[in-house]
Amino acid sequence: MLNELTARAAGARGAVLCDYDGEFVELVVVDPALSAYDMKVAGAQIAAVWAGLQSGSIDSGAGGILELRLGCDGGTLLCRTLRDGYYLVLLLARGTPSAPAAFALRRTASAMAAEL
Repeated sequence: MLNELTARAAGARGAVLCDYDGEFVELVVVDPALSAYDMKVAGAQIAAVWAGLQSGSIDSGAGGILELRLGCDGGTLLCRTLRDGYYLVLLLARGTPSAPAAFALRRTASAMAAEL
């Protein structure tokens, strides 16, 4: 499913599926400038941000976070929640529009959630 996601999302550099602790479960690297380690670190670093935002959002009455978009020097990180604390991270190249990739990410997240 990650291979399909990176093929559908224009400008995808890589994708990683992580568990509730930020540990990678599966990953795909498309950009030769990235390593598997880079994607593992990107996924793990999102865990801390995700947990803090999630608890703050729930505590404030807004409910759980479904999606996160972070602009970075090297591109855009898109993150989508699955279930049981799992989440999916997609890294896009700099200058790539993120909306089409976000739709692809949602479709893949729905399919993955059904498999968990």
